[in-house]
Amino acid sequence: MSPPLKPGDRYEDFELRKLLGVGTFAWVYEATSSKFRDPVALKISRSPVTDEGTALRALREIRILSSLSNAHVVHVYDHGLGQDERWFLVMELLQGRDLGAHHDFDAPLPPDEAVRIIHQACLGLDEAHRSGVVHRDVKPGNIWVQEDGNVKVLDFGLARSWEGDSIMAANATQSHMLVGTPHYAQPEQVRHGKLSPASDVYSLAFVLYELLTGCTPLWAGRSVTAIRRELEGEPLLWLGAHTERAPVDLAHYPQGRALTPELRTLMAACLDKDPLKRPATAGEFANRLAWSLPPEFGGVRGAHGVVLEEHRAGTAFPKRHLLGPGLHRIGLGSCCGVELDADAVGWIFAALRWDGGESMPMLEPRRNDGFVQVDGKPITSPTRLRPGATLTFGEWTLSCQGVA
Repeated sequence: MSPPLKPGDRYEDFELRKLLGVGTFAWVYEATSSKFRDPVALKISRSPVTDEGTALRALREIRILSSLSNAHVVHVYDHGLGQDERWFLVMELLQGRDLGAHHDFDAPLPPDEAVRIIHQACLGLDEAHRSGVVHRDVKPGNIWVQEDGNVKVLDFGLARSWEGDSIMAANATQSHMLVGTPHYAQPEQVRHGKLSPASDVYSLAFVLYELLTGCTPLWAGRSVTAIRRELEGEPLLWLGAHTERAPVDLAHYPQGRALTPELRTLMAACLDKDPLKRPATAGEFANRLAWSLPPEFGGVRGAHGVVLEEHRAGTAFPKRHLLGPGLHRIGLGSCCGVELDADAVGWIFAALRWDGGESMPMLEPRRNDGFVQVDGKPITSPTRLRPGATLTFGEWTLSCQGVA
């Protein structure tokens, strides 16, 4: 179906300047409007809202993106319903290219650059994961690299709350149903049909493996392009490979053998067929990635963040958390980015907000009974932290090491 509008046409209050992209469910244009100082990206649904599925998909994406504040997701300015009964979404206009256009996937990237890109994508997804949302279509086309190197995650149109809903949504063949892109699908799509944040971790790791080696994880020595061509139009072959074929050890490749043991071990865990054996969220993956490359590899350029050290009785070394830009909950249970007790019932003690740059983060208490303390003093309002500050939440203690 060709886009119904062309550059120079008007849609509601917007003048369309050029077509930016054509997706399965929507068109995206560069547009201007008197309501916005700068040009914006205008996403218009292919189908009117008389199609209930399109309406639900549009509302889901709007709700998700409007709630995210992270620097590594595309930001939403407005949304509405056109006179032709199509949903439209007004977003920031990004400069740069998607990862698939930014890099030739048949050629390995330097490890620090590859890890830096995926680390930022992890930071973008983690805020959604902590809200109970899975992206479900992580792939190079949905990872945008801006001209300054900043990475943003795009297109939450396939996302859905992962608690309780079936993930099957779009026809792949007459005999099987598929969500997302077969190349980056997950084994659990076939095994039990339920996706979780660990499913996005698998797809992120799949992309990272290809960036590091120039080959897909499931076929030794086969370039990304060769496998794509061979399995083009064969989603069931992709799903079967994700389910049955063991990932090729990174040490099979010279560039893989040059990586740290920590990174190879982490990648093996992220590509495990069992989602329970992977990092549970993109945030956990990001924390482990950030420490996986030593200085001789260049570190993870651009992967800096707020460093918190968690001190626990009976442990010789503190647990370290590296938190990127955004809002991070601190408390009990999987609803929190900093889990002080993963087995406890969910309870949020405070939130740490960091806007990036060299400024120190703010700690926002969610309890006003003196339970949240900074340097031994109870706080009841947002408080800017200093390097070395001690954060106390009842029996739990963290120290803020500053921005690293």
